[in-house]
Amino acid sequence: MLIHTLKKSSNFQFSILCILLLLSSFKLLAQNNNSSDISLLKTNQLSDQQIIQLWQQAQKSGLSESDAMNLLVRKGLNPAEVTNFKKRLVQLQSANKNKFSTQAIIKDSIGFLRDSSWVIEVPNVKRKSIFYGFDFFSNPTISFEPNIRIATPKNYILGPDDELSISLTGLNETNIDVKIDPQGNIQIPYTGIINISGLSIEQAIQRIKSRMKMVYPALTTGKTTLLASLSNVKSIRIAIIGEAERPGNYQVSALSSFFNVLYLSGGPSQNGSLRKIEIIRHNKMIETVDFYSFLQKGLLNKDITLQDQDIIHFPVYEKRVYIAGEVKRPAVYELTDKETLQDLLQYAGGWGDSAAKETIRVIQTTDKEKRIKDFAFADLGNYIPHNADSIHIDKILPVYANKVTIAGAVYNPGIYELTPELNLSQLLHKAGGIIKDAAVEKGYIKRIVNGSLRELITFNTNNNTLKQQDILLAKDDSVLLIAKDSIQDIATISISGSVRKPGNFQYRKGTTLEDLILLAGGFSNDADTRKIQISRLEKNKADTLANTLIHVITASVDSSLNSDAATPLIEPYDYIFVPQLLNYHSLGKIKIRGEVLYPGDYEVEKRNETVQEILQRAGGISPFASMNDVQI
Repeated sequence: MLIHTLKKSSNFQFSILCILLLLSSFKLLAQNNNSSDISLLKTNQLSDQQIIQLWQQAQKSGLSESDAMNLLVRKGLNPAEVTNFKKRLVQLQSANKNKFSTQAIIKDSIGFLRDSSWVIEVPNVKRKSIFYGFDFFSNPTISFEPNIRIATPKNYILGPDDELSISLTGLNETNIDVKIDPQGNIQIPYTGIINISGLSIEQAIQRIKSRMKMVYPALTTGKTTLLASLSNVKSIRIAIIGEAERPGNYQVSALSSFFNVLYLSGGPSQNGSLRKIEIIRHNKMIETVDFYSFLQKGLLNKDITLQDQDIIHFPVYEKRVYIAGEVKRPAVYELTDKETLQDLLQYAGGWGDSAAKETIRVIQTTDKEKRIKDFAFADLGNYIPHNADSIHIDKILPVYANKVTIAGAVYNPGIYELTPELNLSQLLHKAGGIIKDAAVEKGYIKRIVNGSLRELITFNTNNNTLKQQDILLAKDDSVLLIAKDSIQDIATISISGSVRKPGNFQYRKGTTLEDLILLAGGFSNDADTRKIQISRLEKNKADTLANTLIHVITASVDSSLNSDAATPLIEPYDYIFVPQLLNYHSLGKIKIRGEVLYPGDYEVEKRNETVQEILQRAGGISPFASMNDVQI
């Protein structure tokens, strides 16, 4: 139990060390630390000394206290442990200043505890959704921020807090920066107050120009030109309600698009609709957005500009249909009232590569039970799915319409096309011909008749006979030419005992005992080369039972692998055994520890060596030894 506890503590220390060592180099910040998982780390399992030392290592890297905490969170530290880690540091500093360091490890304890900038580093990852389009809102690394470095849109409506940059160029040269006040007015020197709230940028330019003509007459003649653009954009409030993942009020830039705000909401909740997202303005629904047009084609059906106090409403879905099987994007899809099964198939990316297109199976859910309906390919555009329908596209069976197979003693066995009037000799020609030396003069055609009756057709592979009885092949015929090796046993020989690589070897005519020993890697050190036994099957062809089953031959082979002249050649299925030397014994060690004069490891000198003799070789026992407590 103690060993297990020490090991676990070491793993936690290693986890923290791996992360804090990353702080020493910005290059290492981009690498993933796969050696340990700090998401499982518990701060209360670290000692006070470890907390102080590890934090001091982080400070040596040059990062600020806040940046160091951000890095730990990005690398997987549980957010709940961040607070505990910070509290431990502050408590240890106040209680043990003199013990750990003469210098404070945290400069501003109160600010350190209050700092929550690390919260933005905590990823908010959703699980992969079965509902099509929901994963678009699930990636925390995607950001849909508005682009404010663009020309002012012509349909942009000015309002309080917008700032304009007005320039006169030509006969008159001047630059004026004005801000729209809460009443919607701007004040231009020598011109007075002008109300431009609720106007587009083009309308505002015309109103400003008409008022400034009295001060700058050259604007009328065209000798002076007036230009105006947005220099700073106001913020607007958008409310998101209904079946949204994160409903509420959002304050965004006035240049934010419908997309920007939609992504802030986290998309629809499980019951929310992506097909009829409503935009409400002044208590009237002004637009309905079908988000599938963007997901499918990257298009929105209309150019949508949000205004202050607009409301985005996610209604509850009305119809969802599940499609699975051999389609490219199996998922749950939301359909409108008039969309057909053909539309659903297009949303799912179309047919899969192995789709069976002839019949589509639809499972409907009625008030009491489920019902199956089959639809032909031609009827896909006529069927309008119901809510909770389940469509499954089957996979075509691995059945060939025009296949014949040839195997065995031919040069190119395999599957071939069944062409009209294909006969046996033509197929043999396609397969490269028969391997003459490897085949018997006989072959077979396996054929299935009427789907169930199995028929075997025999033919002769002799050229003259084959031409006389050429056979017309049929669908799924399997031609087999018998190879000689397939009807013969492959003889083997075996060797075991004191050789380096005992095992079975393929028999080859002319193999000697020395050859087999060499194939087995030679003798091992303990081999008795004088009494090698060859066990050979007794080939008794008598019709009576014989008592002798094998014939044993004893042979001798010297260290140069020369055998007796009388040793016969190896025959098929011989078994060779190389015995071990009778008195061979590997070196054995006895460990002696404790109260002896010369503790150590001693080799066994003889078979009957006793404990007393071993102790004598170790110099005997010391005066402090207790023979009653000897452990073996």
